[in-house]
Amino acid sequence: MPDGVAPGSLRHFAVLFSGSPDKPLIEAVYAFEAEMRRIVAGASHEAAHAKLQWWRGEIDRLAAGRPSHPVASALLPLRGRRDVDLTLLHEMLVAADLDLARMTYSTWQELDAYLFRSAGIVQTLIAALLAGERGLAPAEREFARRLGTALRQSEMLFDLDRDLACGRLYAPTTALEAAGIDPQSFARDGRTASVSPFITDWQARVVSELESLPAILAEPALRGAQRHGLVLAALHARWLETRSAASAPTGGPRPEPAPFTRLWTAWRTALRHG
Repeated sequence: MPDGVAPGSLRHFAVLFSGSPDKPLIEAVYAFEAEMRRIVAGASHEAAHAKLQWWRGEIDRLAAGRPSHPVASALLPLRGRRDVDLTLLHEMLVAADLDLARMTYSTWQELDAYLFRSAGIVQTLIAALLAGERGLAPAEREFARRLGTALRQSEMLFDLDRDLACGRLYAPTTALEAAGIDPQSFARDGRTASVSPFITDWQARVVSELESLPAILAEPALRGAQRHGLVLAALHARWLETRSAASAPTGGPRPEPAPFTRLWTAWRTALRHG
C-alpha cells in the first residue's frame, strides 16, 4: 500500500501531534491520495486512465462496504462515520484526470476548484474524522477547504520546475499576463529572473493564507480537534519561509526544514492549540 505519510515528513509530525486515536485512518486517507498521484506520475496515459476508471468502481464498492484494494480496504472503517462522505473521493479522480490532460487555468478561481478536488477533499475527510460524532462544524469545513488548497499550492511552488517539465502549468494564465509574463514562454523556459517576482508574491500569499487559518477556528474546542491541520499549516508555512521559491531546486526531494525544526514547530503549535 502506498505510504502517504513518510517517516519524518511534515505529514508525519502533523499526524503524530494530532492527538487523535484514529491516526491509522488519517494515514489511510493520505495513502489514497498517494495512490492517485502514483497513477498520474507512472504509466502511460492510456494505462493511467484505465486505472482511474477501475478506481471509480472501487470507490463505489467502498461506499457499499465491499472494497477489494488494500488502500480502499484501509478506508473501510471510515464508512458510516458522521459527515465522512467517501463518494467525495470521486472528485480526487477528477483532479487526476485534469493532471493527465495537462489542464491550464485562466484564473485563481479556476485553480481553486482544482485545488479543492486535489487536496481540499483530503483535508475535509480528515477534518470530519477528527470532528467525530458531534459532526463537522461549518468553521471546520471552511478551515479544511482552505487548508487543502494552501497546502497544494505550497507543493506547487516547490515542484514548479518538475511540473513544467511534465507539461503542467498551474499558475493562472491571466495572473501571469497581468505580471507581464507570457504563459507559453513560462511553460517553455521555466523559472527565470523575470518570473521570480511573481513566484515570490505567490509564495507570500500562500504563507499569509497558512498563517491566517487558525483564526477560522474561533472556538478552542474546534482548534483542539483540528490540531492535525493546524500543525500541518504551521509546518508548511515554515517550509516556505525557510526556502526561497525562486531558488528552490529543480529536481530531487523537496527541501524541508531540519528534523529538529519540524519537531519544534509541530510541538509548539500543538501545545498552543491543544
